[in-house]
Amino acid sequence: MSAGWQIALGSPDYPAGLRDLEQRPEVAGPAPPRLWGIGDRTLLSDRDQALVVTIVGSRRASVYGVTMAEELGFGLAEAGLLVVSGMANGIDAAAHRGALEAGKSTVAVLAGGPDVPYPASQRDLHRRLVRRGAVVGERRPGTAAPGPWAFAHRNRIMAAMAETTVVVEAAERSGSLISARVAMELGRRVCCVPGRLTASLAAGPHGLIRDGAELIRGVEDVLDGAISIGALSARRPGPALEAELAEVLSLVEQGRSTPDAIASAATLSPSSVAVALVRLELLGYLRCDSIGRYERTSLSARAA
Repeated sequence: MSAGWQIALGSPDYPAGLRDLEQRPEVAGPAPPRLWGIGDRTLLSDRDQALVVTIVGSRRASVYGVTMAEELGFGLAEAGLLVVSGMANGIDAAAHRGALEAGKSTVAVLAGGPDVPYPASQRDLHRRLVRRGAVVGERRPGTAAPGPWAFAHRNRIMAAMAETTVVVEAAERSGSLISARVAMELGRRVCCVPGRLTASLAAGPHGLIRDGAELIRGVEDVLDGAISIGALSARRPGPALEAELAEVLSLVEQGRSTPDAIASAATLSPSSVAVALVRLELLGYLRCDSIGRYERTSLSARAA
């Protein structure tokens, strides 16, 4: 198993989104004084908060819910977002599987120590997450979750890590709604997948939609809102762009406005160019017009 690590509150590597809990402890308790993890520790510390999405839902999900969670995990990860969930049976596991099937990293937040797979039925998924992503928690390695309340505490971490929380299926009193409520209190975006009006697993999402959450039909709806959020968050100072993103941005600034024109001049594959364009739009460096042409934003001009 991968060597473990820890990140203390106040460290430059501490996930930026969790610091909001420190500023507003009345929402769901204070920020974890320390995060323990195994796997790739850079996944959260190097990631703009606007590019992180938490997907949560019922452990007793329907076939419809599992399918939607897998599709969301796959599509959002493929577009360059980091998928965060809780590794529970049902929706959580499906979201992680979708991201992994896209060949991307994903992060699980556990209520116990990061090296203690919970539930035990997800041991294989836990191993895959350690190899291709990260598993984190606020308890030391080797520590089991001390009680049901620890899962509610875990849910606040998942909500604070991401700019967007997506609820796929949840009963009226589901623990997944804790993540959604914390996200709302922190001023974050909450999206919900609708279901049948008579379905008990649709009661949670429908209640959140009634209270102001966004109704989403799939990946594109999540990305549309994330692009607007990214344009705002990207105005904050941050790390330099990755080499692939910088190359694509430079080509757009040189006057190449379509994906085909950019791909023909880039050293990247067409699929890598497509992903880079989406990520640059999410980060606020590019905008795309109604016929699919890209142009730089004022943020891009300042970064040049």
